[in-house]
Amino acid sequence: MTSKYSKVRIIALTAAVVCMSTVYASAATYQFGDKGKDITTIQQKLIKHGYNDTDKSGVYGKETKWAVRLFQEDNGLQVDGIVGPTTYKALMGAMSSDAKASKKSRETNKSKTSKSSKSKSKAKKASSEFSITKYAPVSGDVKRILQEADKYRGVPYVFGGATPSGFDCSGYIRYVFAKQGMEMPRMADEQYRMGKAVSQSNLQPGDLVFFETYEPGPSHSGIYIGDGKFISATSSSGVAVADMTSGYWGDRYLGAKRVM
Repeated sequence: MTSKYSKVRIIALTAAVVCMSTVYASAATYQFGDKGKDITTIQQKLIKHGYNDTDKSGVYGKETKWAVRLFQEDNGLQVDGIVGPTTYKALMGAMSSDAKASKKSRETNKSKTSKSSKSKSKAKKASSEFSITKYAPVSGDVKRILQEADKYRGVPYVFGGATPSGFDCSGYIRYVFAKQGMEMPRMADEQYRMGKAVSQSNLQPGDLVFFETYEPGPSHSGIYIGDGKFISATSSSGVAVADMTSGYWGDRYLGAKRVM
């Protein structure tokens, strides 16, 4: 027969174990590439707070890292995509009123940008001056790919998007090539493993170009159109043409692959 003192001791020990587990979790650091139940918990909290509506795989991948960065930005935390003790504590609790306001403001601005991008897209498409095939003479499959890519100029950026209602960078490339009967992987780092490597000086329209943005390795992809320019889906401008030889993209250029 168990005495009431033994029962109390068991309850106290159980509570201590739970407490120690919580302390351990809150003191741990989780980052890109990690796996397990703790990652699933983090993903569920991100979904609850409205930062990710798809990924519950238990794998800390690109989607989770980006969602963590957005959460950190809205909560005034260091934006590094890593769930350290401070981010973990904020994520496990309730969102502050300031964080909610910041999230709402960012989403409102994104909506305004999307509407503006669509209006600009209509204006651009009304003039042949903006045809991306003007940068270099192309024909055959390459021309069809560039024409397909040009159809979606101005479509807004949507994290995880892979349709004309909204694209992310790799979703855009996958969709454009699929429309021309060419299957491409879904993620930028997977696309980087396709085709034949080409130097920047030997780039041709239709080549895929890659950049290092929020993490080491290929995290952004686009389609080279000639004259040092490429088209891609960006978080700031939606599907748009940009110069890859200088500025933001010039500093982050990683390499290119020829897939046609």
